[in-house]
Amino acid sequence: MEKAITSGLLIIASIVATIALINAVIPAIGKSSSALVTANSSASDRIKTDIEIVHVTGDTSTKIVTVWVKNIGFTSIKDITASDIFLDTPTSVSRLSYTSGCVSDCWDYAFEGGATVWERTKTVKFTITLSSLESGVHSVRVSVFNGVSADKDFSI
Repeated sequence: MEKAITSGLLIIASIVATIALINAVIPAIGKSSSALVTANSSASDRIKTDIEIVHVTGDTSTKIVTVWVKNIGFTSIKDITASDIFLDTPTSVSRLSYTSGCVSDCWDYAFEGGATVWERTKTVKFTITLSSLESGVHSVRVSVFNGVSADKDFSI
């Protein structure tokens, strides 16, 4: 009789432990699944996004660098203002921020060819206005909102 009671208690204890384990594991699986879906979506956006710097010019008298960038990816680039532009000059490296109507040490943009959205095959003209610009070999990097970037060296 004692063995039957002991066996019954052990069975009940193992059922309770199994239920507790299931209640702990199922939410963790759901959270992991959600994280994987988010990571997959982010990776998909990066794979579908691509840009190419088509041409860069600079003028030391106006202190303006102009960069034409083409969207060669499969998706539209929505928030251009969230992009980063880095300019390497012979004496410094600068990260420039977006400012509408930029006056100094910042950048502004305009769509080329009548476009209103930076979709596939469209080109955007970035105008970088600086407080000083010297002659020499320079490098520019444009990085869009999701980290996809393009670089180009140029001389002034």
